Amino acid sequence: MAAAAAGALDSGVFFASRLRLVREKPARAAGIVGGLGLWAALTASAARDRRAARTRVLAATNLAAQSAVLAVHLRHHVAGPRVWLGAGLAAAALAGAL
Repeated sequence: MAAAAAGALDSGVFFASRLRLVREKPARAAGIVGGLGLWAALTASAARDRRAARTRVLAATNLAAQSAVLAVHLRHHVAGPRVWLGAGLAAAALAGAL
């Protein structure tokens, strides 16, 4: 549950600190909000029952999404520590749900 909460916090801070980007690139903003929603749903589900099937599905989906984000950033040679952290937190969240 801590990994999911950390991921949600990171996404929220990222969104809040880049409001200009959000206004100028609504498609990018939608991706950020979608990721934040996934982290928040995972955090809430894990708080209820971290071993529930719903939590495992959310954790696996989140890991797939974070892996895709990492792959895109690697492809464009812009993968910073934050992108690696997201993938690592998603892997930790899935491990905690199993």
